[in-house]
Amino acid sequence: MKRTRLSRVLGLSDLSILSSASMAPAYSIASTFGLMVAASGSGAILSLVVLTIPIVFIAIAFHRLCEDQADAGSTYAWSRVAFGYKAGAFAAWIVVLSYFFAAVAAVVPAGIYTLELLSSFGWVPASLATQAPAVAIAGSCWVLVASGLLIGGMRPTARATGLFLLLEVGALMLFAVMALFHHPVAAAAASQHPITLGAKGLTGFLAAMVLSIWVTDGWEVSTYASEENSGTSRQPGLGGLFGLLITVAIVIICMAAYSRVSDLASISSHAADTLAFVAAQLGGGWKTTLMVVTVLVSTAATLWTTQLGISRGIFSMARDRVFPRALSAVHPSFGTPHLSILAVNMGVMFVTLLTGFLPSANEALNQVVNASSIFLGMTFILTGLACIVHFRRKGFPVSDLTRMVLPAIGTIAVIALLVFNFANQSRVDQYIVLVVGIAFGVIFAAVPRLPRATPPYRVPAA
Repeated sequence: MKRTRLSRVLGLSDLSILSSASMAPAYSIASTFGLMVAASGSGAILSLVVLTIPIVFIAIAFHRLCEDQADAGSTYAWSRVAFGYKAGAFAAWIVVLSYFFAAVAAVVPAGIYTLELLSSFGWVPASLATQAPAVAIAGSCWVLVASGLLIGGMRPTARATGLFLLLEVGALMLFAVMALFHHPVAAAAASQHPITLGAKGLTGFLAAMVLSIWVTDGWEVSTYASEENSGTSRQPGLGGLFGLLITVAIVIICMAAYSRVSDLASISSHAADTLAFVAAQLGGGWKTTLMVVTVLVSTAATLWTTQLGISRGIFSMARDRVFPRALSAVHPSFGTPHLSILAVNMGVMFVTLLTGFLPSANEALNQVVNASSIFLGMTFILTGLACIVHFRRKGFPVSDLTRMVLPAIGTIAVIALLVFNFANQSRVDQYIVLVVGIAFGVIFAAVPRLPRATPPYRVPAA
C-alpha cells in the first residue's frame, strides 16, 4: 500500500529543540550582534528584548492555528483556509521564497566557516574563505549532508539536531562565563546602559530591531513539523514558543556578557566576525578555533532545519495541487517527503553555486539576507491576519486575547518594522521584493489550477 502520511515520531522536547536550533543562537549572534551595535550602540540588547514581544504574539497566533488545524503547510495552509485558494497560492509563493532565501543564507556562511576551520589547521589557504567559488563549493557539500539527513528520517534528524544544539549552547555559555569573569575594559563598562535607545536615538533603535528579526526567526519550524508530532495538536505551537523564549534568553545573556570584553565601537567594526573577535579578546588560540566550530555547528543545524520547514511546506502545497502532486510523495521506509526534500535541495544547491560567480562571498550573503528578511516578515503578517480572520469567522469575540488581540498587535508591529526596513533597503533589494516577491506571487496565484475536491487536510488523532 502506498504511504501518504509522514512518520509521527516527534515529542514536545524534539519540537522545542528543532525550533531553538533553527533560530541558531551562535550564527545569529555572529551575523547580527555587531550590526545591531553599529545601528543602536548600547541600545542593541534592549532592541532585541522589545522586538521579542510582538514576535511572541505572532508565535501565539501560530500556536492557536496549529492547535485548531495542524498542517505541514503552516502559514500557507492557514492562509488558504482563511482567505481562499488563490490567496493560499500567493502565501505559498511567499513561504517558498522566504525559506528558500533563508536556506541559501545559511549555506553561504556554512561554506565560509568550513573553509576558515580547515585553514586554521593549515589544510587549505586562508584566502579561500573570502573567495566566492570556494565558498559555494564548500556550502554545497553541506546541502548534500542536509539532504541525506532529512531523507533518512525525522528521528535521526531530531537526534543530530539535539546533539548540535547541545554543543552550540554549551560553548556559547562557556564563553559567556569567561566574559563575565573577564575584567571589562573601561570603555565597555562606561557604555553598559541596559535601558537606552542608544546614541543614534529612535532611528538607530528601530534599525537594530529590524536586524533582531534574524535573531528571533526560525522557531516556527515546529509548526511545519506538526504532522510528525506524536502528541496533541497543542505541542507544535508550544514547542515553537518554548524554543523562542529560551533561545532569546540565551542570546541576551551572551550578548550582555560579550559586551564586557570590548568597547562598542570595536564590536561594531567587527560586524563580519563578531564572535571570532570576542574569542580573540578572551585570549585567542584554542578559543578562536572553538568559536569557529561553534558557529559552524550552529549554521549547519539551521541549514537543515530551514530545509525541513520548506520541504514540509512544499509537501502540503503539492498535496493541495498548488505544486505538482508528485512532490507530496512519502518515502515508504523513512516516512519523509523525499521528493520535496530533493527538489528544495537541488534548488538551493543551484543558487548556491550561482553565488560563486559574485565578486565576494560577503556580497552574496548580504543579498540573500536582505531579501529573506522581508519575505520572512511577510509570512508572520500572513499568519497573524489568518489567525484573526479564521477565529473571528468561527465566532470568537474580538476581545479574545490569544486569538485576536495579541496576534493583531504582533501583526501591526511587524508591518511597521517591514515598512521601515523597506524604506532603508537598496534599490536592488526593493525591486527584488516588489518584482520577484509581490508581482510574481500575484501571477503565480492567478494561474488556473484544479483545487482539491476534499476539505483541507487534517492530521488524524494520535
